[in-house]
Amino acid sequence: MQLDQTRIVIRERRFGEIMGLALQVTRTGIKWISLLWLLGVTGFALLNALLLYGILADEIDIGDPPVGYWNLLVMLVAIETPLATAPITLYLGKLTFNSPFRFRTMLVELLRSLPQLVLYQVVLRTLMMPFLLLPYWIMPYVGELILLERNPLASGRTKRLTTNRRSRNLHSNNGGELFGRWMLALLVGVVLTLALGLGFELLLAKLGGLEITWFARHLVIYPLALWVVVGWMAVVRFLAYLDLRIRREGWEVELLMRAEAARLRRPSSLVSAR
Repeated sequence: MQLDQTRIVIRERRFGEIMGLALQVTRTGIKWISLLWLLGVTGFALLNALLLYGILADEIDIGDPPVGYWNLLVMLVAIETPLATAPITLYLGKLTFNSPFRFRTMLVELLRSLPQLVLYQVVLRTLMMPFLLLPYWIMPYVGELILLERNPLASGRTKRLTTNRRSRNLHSNNGGELFGRWMLALLVGVVLTLALGLGFELLLAKLGGLEITWFARHLVIYPLALWVVVGWMAVVRFLAYLDLRIRREGWEVELLMRAEAARLRRPSSLVSAR
């Protein structure tokens, strides 16, 4: 792996540039990203439909807007997103350094990271939701730290840097900017979800000749649009994580130094072998 030869150029970017780059990265890795999106999302989408089917039916029967249904759906999607998009994050980590991506290796890495993902991304954030609407802006890149940096949950005798301490080091003193980016991402996500949902409706009605019922619109079409946006936002979040590391830790300089150190070690290893 050549640390200084990355597929994604390592430099600082504004959030608008990150969103534009996310489209290019998605297009580049569309095959794997689509497959991993299906792998991660399908089960959760079906589970949500089964859990909320009765609530949606009741609200439609009495003629009320399905506000309660959508409140619960958004909360469920927010809880499920870190697990559903974890395979995409692992793929993007390989794509960045032009490393070969193997599905079996991805599953092994995902299973190893699963206990911490469930603890930090599901349990703790679910407990925080009564106090904060969506707590992703506080420490939004914990998932990337768990999946890609693989710090331990406890330091143990070796006194290794734990996930909690690593997260504090990365996110501290950036709360205002992270909140602003979270709000912008939320706004863009809502607009894209509505636009995609309307686009799906038009395609099914005009090209497929299907009549879109109020029930199908809320149970299938717009949740599907929401999950598509969640998949793209996983790419945005990964690129924003790289950007934060670059701005806060000088990551591009670290990669260059590590790559140069690796080059210097090669001749010495050859000499010692002789």
